[in-house]
Amino acid sequence: MSDKSGSNIDSKGKEELAKVFLLDKLVCNFINEEWILNDKSNLSQSQELGIHPHVLRKIRENDGYRIPMSTLAIICFYKKVKLSEFFTLIENKYGSKINDDFIRKTK
Repeated sequence: MSDKSGSNIDSKGKEELAKVFLLDKLVCNFINEEWILNDKSNLSQSQELGIHPHVLRKIRENDGYRIPMSTLAIICFYKKVKLSEFFTLIENKYGSKINDDFIRKTK
């Protein structure tokens, strides 16, 4: 459940940290490590990837975020990489780390 501010509240009224699936984190980490340059602005890189700068900021966060498949498809389109090739790259880089676990997103 969410309150008016958008925070997740559990049934006991305590605030919950958002969950990010490990695969989402690995996808964001891959994009961040392989395709994002630290010495270029978010604006110019987001334009090169076909996404909004705030989406790039989310990707660059430590824990990543729950990246929509449509956003990933757009990024792959602009990088001239098929989605199937992208997931092969992810599997080659992270291999045994890939599973369906989730992490609690830190603030």
